Amino acid sequence: MAQVGTAHDEATRQALRELKGLSYEIFILLVSVLSVANMAIILIPFFDGSIEDVAVSVDSLLAPIFIADFLYRLLTAKAKAQYFVRGWGWADLLAAVPALGIFRAFRVIRVGRLLRRLDRDIIAQELYAGRAASTFFATIFLVLVVIEFAGMAVYYVEQGQPDANIRTGGDAVWWGLVTITTVGYGDRYPVSADGRIVGTLLLFAGIGLFSVLTGFIANQFLAPRSSRAARIKARLKGPEGQVAELRQLLIEQEERATVIRLKLDDLESSIRSASRSAG
Repeated sequence: MAQVGTAHDEATRQALRELKGLSYEIFILLVSVLSVANMAIILIPFFDGSIEDVAVSVDSLLAPIFIADFLYRLLTAKAKAQYFVRGWGWADLLAAVPALGIFRAFRVIRVGRLLRRLDRDIIAQELYAGRAASTFFATIFLVLVVIEFAGMAVYYVEQGQPDANIRTGGDAVWWGLVTITTVGYGDRYPVSADGRIVGTLLLFAGIGLFSVLTGFIANQFLAPRSSRAARIKARLKGPEGQVAELRQLLIEQEERATVIRLKLDDLESSIRSASRSAG
């Protein structure tokens, strides 16, 4: 039983070492799933042409994310050649090309396997410890999804209007970006009643999502640093991490004891002063 537990702990630590932060990996996983879904929409001759056009535009919008992801993994890899060859770095590089988006399925499979090695409790603890980053990445992903679905909807209802100015998938995505950020340039806008309903829903979604982003930025600047995240991560790193956790707890205990001692000295001094005054 002990050997099984040791092997499981080692597999957990190995998975955590390979993952570039759980929140970040889940974000890339979700973006990869979205990209693979877009490739299916593009390749399967079932969807309306307007929907396929928006899927192509959004997939091009995702390309910089995959380029940045590849560069981040390459620059932070301890053995860059090993990452590129044995770590499927070549697939990450090809996945950054919009026309080769099918290679993003490799990222979905690889991250899915690593996540299956982790217990649900560990995943929950990691996400809670990095809840600010988790919220940030989740909000960015929701922004992408909302822009895509709103773009598909508005392009679908606007394409039959004679005075429509949203005429391509790129126009629809641009309109979605401008609207959800509440910038509102006015160069692209819906002219039909159904299109305006889509625009209204997108406006409310933008207000909610960017309020979350604003709160995240404010939290990063104003919130005090907490050692809870460090303690939770320490539990996941074996005996060395537990030693670091105990040292951190000891330091915090000594700080509390110092504060209590100072308050006690001040209180005793006040009592003595009051006694001398009364005498």
